[in-house]
Order: sequence, then C-alpha cells, then structure tokens
Amino acid sequence: MANSTFLYFLFDAVVFAYTCYSWFWQASIDLKGRYRTSSIVWTVIIIWAGFAWEFLEKSDPGLSMFLAIFLLMGIIDGFSGLTPKRAVVSGYFRRTVSYQDIALVTLIKVPNPKKKMVICILTTNKHQQYYLRFSEGVAQIIAVLKNRIGHNVRIEVQDIL
Repeated sequence: MANSTFLYFLFDAVVFAYTCYSWFWQASIDLKGRYRTSSIVWTVIIIWAGFAWEFLEKSDPGLSMFLAIFLLMGIIDGFSGLTPKRAVVSGYFRRTVSYQDIALVTLIKVPNPKKKMVICILTTNKHQQYYLRFSEGVAQIIAVLKNRIGHNVRIEVQDIL
C-alpha cells in the first residue's frame, strides 16, 4: 500500500510539473494555432486502457488526483501556436521547438470557403517535423515567422489543389 501511494505521488509530481511547464508556454502564445482535440481523445483512451487492462484500480489511493492532473494535462496539450521565443506544439514528449532548431517552414493553404486554414510544418535540423494549424492568413503567419526564425531558414508556401 505504501509503495503504490508513493508511486502515485511520484507520478502526480512529474505530471504536475509537466502540466505547469505546458501551461507556461500555452500562456505565452501570441499567434494561436487551432486547438487539437486529439490530445483529449488520446488522454481518455489512455485512461480507459489503464482501467480495461487493470493497470489502474478505482480503490488505489491517490488515483483521483492523478486522473485530474492527467486530464488537465490533456486539455492544456491541445493548445499550440507561436510565442516570442519558441513554437508550441501539441504532444506529450516535446512541447516546444526552439526557433534556432528550425531548418524549413512549409505553409500549406487549405481551401475552405467558410474560414481560413493554413497548415504550418516546422522541419528541424534533425529532420523532425511538427505541424500546427492556423486560422490566419499566410501573410500574417509569414510576418510573425520572419521576426523569429533565422534569415537562412526557407519558408515554402504550397496550395492544395
């Protein structure tokens, strides 16, 4: 019993620290991306799998606090966008991307008669790709990016046919 209580306390502390880190960057966003609902969906699936596969039991002490923090983390992780210092991406393992790490930016205009939508793919020097979706025009996104990324970083604009 004492081991499981300590384990939940440890998980609570780690997930809470990550949630605070994510919340800090989410609060710093000045060009907001579209909310990614898949982060909530995956959080619910992970919790369901934990109960279905009996990794989590309702009687475990500290479980309710862990679930509350984990759900809060899932909600916060859905926010993405651009801050003055970093790009905030949606994901559990990497929350921000430094502008110095970006090697290429690809902007894809998505035809939508109801509202603007642009997909922004950030490719890093290590060939990792992160994508954000914006409800802004391409010109506004380029203006913000040019003030933040290096002058040697190429920005490509593509249209979906």
